[in-house]
Amino acid sequence: MTDSTELAPIAEVKAKFPNGVWTSRARRRLERLVRRPSGFGTWEGSLTWAARVQGTAEPVPFSTPRALLFAGEYPEAWDAGFEGGLAEQMADVEAQTGPLGAAFADAGLPVELVEVAPSLGSGGPLLTPEEVEDALLVGRETADAAIDSGADVLLMAGLGLGAEMAAVAVCAGVLKNDIANYLPLSALPDGIVDDYSWMERVSALRDHLALNRGFERKPGEIVAHVAGAELGAMAAAIVTAASREVPVVLDGPVAAAAAMLARDFQLASPKWCCMPNRAPHPVVEKMANQAGLPDGVGLTLDLGDGAGLVPGWTQLQAALAVSREYDRVEKAREAELEALAENPEPFTV
Repeated sequence: MTDSTELAPIAEVKAKFPNGVWTSRARRRLERLVRRPSGFGTWEGSLTWAARVQGTAEPVPFSTPRALLFAGEYPEAWDAGFEGGLAEQMADVEAQTGPLGAAFADAGLPVELVEVAPSLGSGGPLLTPEEVEDALLVGRETADAAIDSGADVLLMAGLGLGAEMAAVAVCAGVLKNDIANYLPLSALPDGIVDDYSWMERVSALRDHLALNRGFERKPGEIVAHVAGAELGAMAAAIVTAASREVPVVLDGPVAAAAAMLARDFQLASPKWCCMPNRAPHPVVEKMANQAGLPDGVGLTLDLGDGAGLVPGWTQLQAALAVSREYDRVEKAREAELEALAENPEPFTV
C-alpha cells in the first residue's frame, strides 16, 4: 500500500502493474499442493490474481475489506420498467435490508453508499467539465479514505438501471457496435418478457447518443457524454486503489464498464481488479475480457445491482482459505521429512 494520492490530478496518478512473476510461482505451488489434473479448477484464476496483488506465491485471505456501492441518477427513460427505483435501493443498503443490504449485513462486511451528483444532461452531455471533475474527485476521495482507514481490499458495484444503460453505452463505444447487442431483455413479475421497457430504454439511449456524437475518445470526455458521474466516480476509485496497490473486487456490468474506463485513465488499473462472480450479461462478458480481468470462481449470478458481490467475495475468501490450509499441511509434511532426515530412526531387524 502506498501513500494517499489526493493532491495529484488524476491524469498524473501513476499505477504500476502487479508483478506477473507471482502468477507462475503461484501456479506451480497450486500444482504441487494438489496432485490432480483439475486441481483448484475455476478458483485458479482468482488465486493467481491474489498472488500477484499480494506479491507472494502463497496468498492469504484478505483481512479488512470495505465495500463501496456507487449510486447516481441518469435520464428518466434509461431505467424504464424499474419499479423499485434507485432511492429504494439506496434506502435498503443504508437500512441493511432487502437482498443487497441484508447480504452485506449477514456477511459482516462494512459498506459505504457513495451518492454522486445526477447525470441528467438534456440534449447534450450528461455532465459539464466541472461536474466531471467533481465526480472523479468523489471517487478518489472515497477510495483514499477507505484505504487510509485500513482497508486491504475494496469491493465495488454500481446501483440502478440508469447506470447499467451508461455501461451499455461505454461497452458499445469501445467495441464500436450497436447498443441493442449489449442490453439483455428483462421480464415482468409474471414471467412475460418486457419488450416495451427494453425498447423504451434503447430508444432513449439512442436519442442521447445521436445528440452526443463526435466527442474525443478521452476518458474525461467519455465520462461527460456517456458514462456519467456514477461510472466516472467508480473508475476514479479504481485508479486510486491501483495507484496505492490495493486490490479491488468488482461485480456487475456497471463495475465492468468502470474498470474499462479506469484503464483509459491508467493502463494498469484493471490488473488490480478481479470479478469472482461473472454474470452472463453482455457488458460483463465483453468488458471483463477487454480489461484483462482474471477468470471468475465459477459463479454466474445475474441478480443485478451488485447482488453477486457478496457471494463472489465469499467464494474468493474460501478459495484463499482452502489453498492456505493445503499449504499448511504441505509445509508440516516437509518439516517432518526434514526432521526425519536429520535424525533417522535406527534400522532394526
